[in-house]
Amino acid sequence: MSAKGKSVHFISLGCPKNRIDTEAMLGALEARGYRHVDDPAEAGAVVVNTCGFLRAAAEESLDELRRLSAGKPKQGYRLVAAGCLAQMMGAGIRREVPGVDSVIGINGCGKIAAAAERETCHVPAKSSHYPNGYYLGRRLTTGPGWAWLRIADGCDNRCSYCLIPSIRGRFRSRRIEDIVREAEALIARGVKELNLIAQDTTNYGADLYGRRSLGRLVKKLDRVDGIEWVRLLYTHPAHWDERLMGDLLECRHVVNYIDLPLQHCSDRILKSMGRGVTRKGIESLIAKLRGISPGTILRTTMMVGYPGETDAEFDELLAFAREQRFDRLGAFAYSAEPGTRAARLPGQVPEAVKARRLRELMAAQKRISLSRQQRRVGKAAEVLIEGACGADPGIRAPKGYGYYGRSRGEAPEVDGKVFLKSDRRHVPGEIVMVKLEKGWAHDYGGSLIGDGVVVF
Repeated sequence: MSAKGKSVHFISLGCPKNRIDTEAMLGALEARGYRHVDDPAEAGAVVVNTCGFLRAAAEESLDELRRLSAGKPKQGYRLVAAGCLAQMMGAGIRREVPGVDSVIGINGCGKIAAAAERETCHVPAKSSHYPNGYYLGRRLTTGPGWAWLRIADGCDNRCSYCLIPSIRGRFRSRRIEDIVREAEALIARGVKELNLIAQDTTNYGADLYGRRSLGRLVKKLDRVDGIEWVRLLYTHPAHWDERLMGDLLECRHVVNYIDLPLQHCSDRILKSMGRGVTRKGIESLIAKLRGISPGTILRTTMMVGYPGETDAEFDELLAFAREQRFDRLGAFAYSAEPGTRAARLPGQVPEAVKARRLRELMAAQKRISLSRQQRRVGKAAEVLIEGACGADPGIRAPKGYGYYGRSRGEAPEVDGKVFLKSDRRHVPGEIVMVKLEKGWAHDYGGSLIGDGVVVF
């Protein structure tokens, strides 16, 4: 071990699922007497929790490892590669970056202490199902006031463009009682908002209970004392049903927000992707979801430039987005990932065409979002305070606003903010009542209503 002793610095790349692994590894190390430091120069070990979902993400991970490897001789830390790219490359990551001391894949995160202390390579092929204590002990890096809650890992959908099943393994649901126990522990630590995540939250329980059971889980979480908001993310359009919609209607704390990644609307492309839905089925589902509760916020994700996507099919996607008028829409250009079916398809779209289509779709959505935002202007909203403007250089606040946060209508890290004018001092993690006075393309501006107190 380094002379700096039990100190560790973490860099977490990629999605919220990866972040949970980072938090769990941090918690496991702290339980063994490690302390977390913000500067790698002060660390005895530096852990990079890598992402390998797309080539760009893999390159970012390798670049980070190379940068840290170059600093090792002077700063003297051990360098650990963890996460998805480590799972994909195994010991090969050390050939790419010789300065890496230890490699642990996503199925080897339980070996983080050994990796931090001595040279090791632990990348078991078999997908692991970590004991509940792995999650209960995690060190939160979000909030205060909110957290991710993983309900399952892996994926069985096998979409043609996606590497996740080959990286994270088959879909594996956690037991309801274990998830509820973790929720209770998070709430005891001051968490008010739980954001449920998995590769496909709507498939929850199919492997464990013989039928999809997300509604059953959410109803259990809804009854946990102290919970305020429960948010469903990463739902799959092929796996919604009337029973789940009915279950959600029974829940007080499930927010009127649905994350529904669609990827496309062309029947030919949807079939090639293996999405298990048609445009007609998607349109029917959207109508039903918007009917669950007035004011439901609908977020989706679209892909442009899938192999063989013609100008006409892109125009169909653009018209679909304009017709459906999603409250939130994120998009990305298709990336041909080695090992996926789509990478072998003919008709790979030129990068310049993909970039142009992405710009055009996002420009159209910006106009839609600005219009959709106006629906809530003048209304009251509960806002979870995340911080003071100026305290975080990554938050660009409009002039005159002192605090920022999110309402039920904004998911963390992907949506906009609610900026707040207030004469009071606010503590991150508290929920206050705000009048929304201005709506921009992604954010809101508002003022405190009365003393701002929310009675639950």
